Amino acid sequence: MRRLFQFIYQYRAFFIFLLLEVISGWLVVNHNDYISASYFNSSSAFAGNVYENKQAVQDYFQLAKVNKNLVEENERLRNRLAVDSVKVDLDSANIPFKLSGQYEFITGKVVNNSVHRFRNYFTLNKGSEDGIEEGMGVINTKGVVGKIKSVSSNFSTAYSALHSSLLISVLIDETETLCTANWSGEDPTEISLEYVPRHIKVKEGMQVVSSGYDAIFPQGVKLGTVKSVEIDEEATFYDIEVALSADFFSLDYVYVIGNKLKQEKDSLEQELQTEYEQ
Repeated sequence: MRRLFQFIYQYRAFFIFLLLEVISGWLVVNHNDYISASYFNSSSAFAGNVYENKQAVQDYFQLAKVNKNLVEENERLRNRLAVDSVKVDLDSANIPFKLSGQYEFITGKVVNNSVHRFRNYFTLNKGSEDGIEEGMGVINTKGVVGKIKSVSSNFSTAYSALHSSLLISVLIDETETLCTANWSGEDPTEISLEYVPRHIKVKEGMQVVSSGYDAIFPQGVKLGTVKSVEIDEEATFYDIEVALSADFFSLDYVYVIGNKLKQEKDSLEQELQTEYEQ
């Protein structure tokens, strides 16, 4: 033990230098948006393999929870199929029936996740070889989770809904009010609603779902439930906090959503925008 202390003391300058290098690297990656995004993109394949091995051990102890989620998902799907069958029989112009082939779903496993940063990401064990592309939406059995940011052959990183730069187009279900959800960077269980005008009657308990307008998520995917509603006397918009449906502390299996008509929609809207600017 004495020799160990002598060794550390003798090379103390080197160890202090090494510690400062590690701290500097951590600060750069966590506080520089460009470098942070580059880091997530370039290291996703290497880090993905490390996270996957670590996750394999954790998965063994979470089998009961995973099975419970799968059972709940199967139940919801069976109920939805039953309801849709009735709707199709009653009305051949039923919207869910007509849109059934627009979206495709790719199952992925979260192998790394952050919740305590101002801009949070997670990593999936699926990449371009599995059909994952940048810009795709990500959901789980509870609701909206995030949006794909970068893709390698076998892994992908995604903006979490707990990312201050990610804007999600949503509706207050009961009033059909279009608004935007954006995380404030504070509570990982809540997200803020923006641009809800004061003439709309909003109350606690109302459901907030994806609008479908951004072509990333289908309309109606749950984001959460209105938790608090406040407004200043002279304010134009409400201050609304929504309790998130998804538990970001325990993300496991997710669905990456591909919209087969997104490119067509974006191209048409771009033509209109170009014509308007001329």
